[in-house]
Amino acid sequence: MKENKLDKRIMMVLTGNAFGQTIEETANAIGVSRATASKYLAVLEAKGQIISRPVGKAKLYYLRTSKLEQFLNK
Repeated sequence: MKENKLDKRIMMVLTGNAFGQTIEETANAIGVSRATASKYLAVLEAKGQIISRPVGKAKLYYLRTSKLEQFLNK
């Protein structure tokens, strides 16, 4: 049950941030460790609910939308 709550919280945080968020920013926003945020972000990405893209050494995570996919696929 806790897993679903964290999934929903991550999705809400990403919904409010069109410029993407790092693992660290997401962890701070939902009040969990970086390792926990990383795990949940990976699961959400595997489910196809979010998208990530590398930026230097970091990854930015975004809520998956059709507009975003069109932009990233150009």
